[in-house]
Amino acid sequence: MDPMICETFVVPERDSGKRLDAFLSDGSRSCGRSRREVREGIESGLVSVNGKPVAEPRKRVRMGDRVESRLPERVEETLTPNPDVPFDILYEDRDLLVIDKPAGVQMHPGGTDTTGTVANRIAAEYPSMREVGSHPLRPGIVHRLDRNTSGVVVLAKTVSAYERLRDLFGSRVIRKTYLALVSGRVREESGVIDLPLAARTGTLRRQVVKDPSEISGKVRDAVTEYRVIGRYCDADLLEIFPKTGRTHQIRIHLAAIGNPVMGDRLYGGRQMRREGMPDRQLLHAFRLSFPFEGRDLVFEAPLPPDFREFLGALDGAEEAGYPDEASNRHGGA
Repeated sequence: MDPMICETFVVPERDSGKRLDAFLSDGSRSCGRSRREVREGIESGLVSVNGKPVAEPRKRVRMGDRVESRLPERVEETLTPNPDVPFDILYEDRDLLVIDKPAGVQMHPGGTDTTGTVANRIAAEYPSMREVGSHPLRPGIVHRLDRNTSGVVVLAKTVSAYERLRDLFGSRVIRKTYLALVSGRVREESGVIDLPLAARTGTLRRQVVKDPSEISGKVRDAVTEYRVIGRYCDADLLEIFPKTGRTHQIRIHLAAIGNPVMGDRLYGGRQMRREGMPDRQLLHAFRLSFPFEGRDLVFEAPLPPDFREFLGALDGAEEAGYPDEASNRHGGA
């Protein structure tokens, strides 16, 4: 069989009215692929219905429709266990694993890094978590931080916890707080940045969308709240509350108002570098809080040494209001 053709299917009466991605994800038709993989394949134009390419996963199929899938056969992906990947465990119970991810560590394999990620250590120390999640290379991973962003991350140890956390993130119930050192003086003491974002074709960069009609790809809403908690001679320390979770959202939004995160070469340019600065963007995921199984959980990760030391060396501090210590609270509701 041609490796690019899984099979041609005729929709039976019992599946009439199903979404196309659900129809192809069901049983033997999926060829071992996840629904996410099927959906991405449809959006890439690899599926036809009655001889016509369909790029909309939500399209409903009808009895008698002829569906042809040209999705590549799934190549089984495995994680290389590596117990030496550095991160601190902030909290753990039967369902949850909460970690403090250092800057420089990826969440899961990608690009040239296939063994030094959070996922590789999970594979070594929590083999049962390999069955949790939507992808074999992302065990228990419900949300992510950029490689060079440090801070608190919650992972799911069980399938039920994964589904619960996914729902909480999807419904925006989980409250996230970041700390960022930005270039220049932020005009307002607090504010809301409400600018939609889209991927920039052919690059890792995302962009603010001023006119959605000029963008061919998907445009997503993105909202970031902030307040100034420390002012320095040429930099401000912000507490940030993202209301949506788009890729690079905080970094793009702060650059858009003229105050890029210090050290962020992707959105701030080369001028973001200065003597003594850590070799990364100074963005830290400080706090996660959310309800879970009848409890109100709060997890915090202290500023890492590189961030703290650079901040302490800055001139002209007016009110250095960053948290000196972090705590993790998981009491009853």
